[in-house]
Amino acid sequence: MKSKLAYQCPFMPDPRPAPDRHLGFLLADINRLARREFDRRVRPLGLTRAQWLFLFHLEREPGMTQSELAEHLQMEKISVSRQADRLQRAGWIERRDSRADRRAYHLYLTPRAARIVEKLDAAATRLRTDYLRGVPLARRSALVADLARIKANLLKLQQAG
Repeated sequence: MKSKLAYQCPFMPDPRPAPDRHLGFLLADINRLARREFDRRVRPLGLTRAQWLFLFHLEREPGMTQSELAEHLQMEKISVSRQADRLQRAGWIERRDSRADRRAYHLYLTPRAARIVEKLDAAATRLRTDYLRGVPLARRSALVADLARIKANLLKLQQAG
C-alpha cells in the first residue's frame, strides 16, 4: 500500500519541487561537489581533507584548544588529538600549554604550515571564481546575505531548543 504522501494524481502535477530543487539538497550537493573539486586541486600538496580543514580552521583562529577545534570540525576530541599528533610530528603545527588549564593545549600553525595555507587559500579563491562564473556580483552578494540570514535563524533555533 502506498502512503498518502507518495500518491500522485495523474492529472495534476506534483506540487512539491523535485529533490534537486530543495534548498537542503542543493546546499549539500554544492558542498560535496566543491569539496571534491578542492580535494582534486590540492592533491599535489599532499594533504588529506581532514588535514587541510584542520589547518584552515587553525589559521582562522590561532590558539584554539583541541576541544574548541573538535567542536568547529564536528569531530570527536580523540580524533582531533590524533590528527594534532600527526600534524605536530610532520612539523605543521605546534602545541603550547594552556595557562588556565594544564590539561589543554593551544594549537598554532608553524611557518611551514602558514605557507601551505596560503596555497590552499589561493586554490579556494580560484575554485570560488570558477564555480561562481556567470553569477552577477549583485546576485552573489544577495545570495551570501540570504545564506547568512538562514544560518543566523538556524543558530537561534539551536539556542532556543
